[in-house]
Amino acid sequence: MKPHDYDERNRKPLRVTRNSTKRLLSSVVMPSQPLPVLPDELIREILLRLPARTLLGLRSVCRSWRTLISSSKFANDHVQRSISADPCLSDSRVAYCNWGYNCKRIVDFPIQNLLKNPSELPEVVFFEGGSNCRIIGCCNGLLCVLEVEGANTIKNRAMLWNPCTGFASRSPEIGGFLSLCGFGYDHVNDKYKLVGIVKQKQKKKHPSSTTTIYTFCPNPSRRTIQESPPSGRYIGAKGLFVPGTGTLNWIRLHGTMNCSVVSLDLVKETFSEFSLPCNETIVSPRFFSPRLCLLRNCLAFSFRHQKTHWAVWLMKEYGVPQSWTKLAMICMDPLLDGKRIRQLRPLRRISPLYIWGNYVVVVASSSKIVLYNLDDGSFEFPLLDPRPLSNSAGLRFHVYHESLVSPTYRGLRSSSSRMQLIKP
Repeated sequence: MKPHDYDERNRKPLRVTRNSTKRLLSSVVMPSQPLPVLPDELIREILLRLPARTLLGLRSVCRSWRTLISSSKFANDHVQRSISADPCLSDSRVAYCNWGYNCKRIVDFPIQNLLKNPSELPEVVFFEGGSNCRIIGCCNGLLCVLEVEGANTIKNRAMLWNPCTGFASRSPEIGGFLSLCGFGYDHVNDKYKLVGIVKQKQKKKHPSSTTTIYTFCPNPSRRTIQESPPSGRYIGAKGLFVPGTGTLNWIRLHGTMNCSVVSLDLVKETFSEFSLPCNETIVSPRFFSPRLCLLRNCLAFSFRHQKTHWAVWLMKEYGVPQSWTKLAMICMDPLLDGKRIRQLRPLRRISPLYIWGNYVVVVASSSKIVLYNLDDGSFEFPLLDPRPLSNSAGLRFHVYHESLVSPTYRGLRSSSSRMQLIKP
């Protein structure tokens, strides 16, 4: 007998080992059973926390994900979560363009890049259209862009456009000159509305004006309402939309140069008015430079306080003047505007744009972005690439949250926006 034959006869059987393995497998999952599947509710909650651009790619994972991500309910829930989330976790972007009749480009970049690496140029993308364009406002990831044919024409149209998805829908012809305008969301009736105080050219010295509401719907409508804004001088033509309130807001100068907020309720389509936190008499609005802005999803107000600081106030409870709370006093540092230091003239205006941690993003003189530290009062000057726009004077900046909201969800016909993405 050969040694290896003896070993074969005396080798212990492998039955115990096989049975042990089988017991281990049965305690975890049997090979014939499907792998564990997450509940649909949990999958939905996970997807709601992902950026919109990531979700666009995840639509191709399976049919059920595509159906879920493409639904209007999911898109609305996603954008509301993004707006209410911690700014450090949200996918906010900045879109800007020239406020003139010769601008066919809109520039776009993530605001996180600007805040985390202020010494590096943010990676921008820009869109170019066939006609001149202005951004009227933004809401729920949608930009309302006015397509302007020329300085002396009334044949203008507004476009509802989502830069993230590329969907767009155009409004009916406006047919007049917009003296005041604004774009917002009627959350009760689930409609996006463009409001304009339209002036018609007439032979008289004082042209007639009407309050017109353009509703983006399957059959785009244009309606004239009886309500008119209070008379007076308004600071800025574009109304500020405050999420959650369904209102557009303007600053009105009246009486002895006092000012107040004129508000239009997009649900009731009625105007109202409430006071601002400053009750002092204004010598000249040129040097007072009041501005409305949106900070932490609340209405905010900035103005020049005496000759040394800019004051920024926050309205914690919308429409309640007693809830105005002072947020910051920004020193009038000459470095905020290098051009005006040579001219020995003070900076005319600032516009707070965004709050991130202990920093306030401020636009100085409509062209320069500045980071102001709320803790120590210091400034940082992030780099901004001026090349996408030929003229950097008179820029208008808008912060928006990327979303999946599409005009097609409301039965709107998707059309070519003529805003083509230009690769850098």
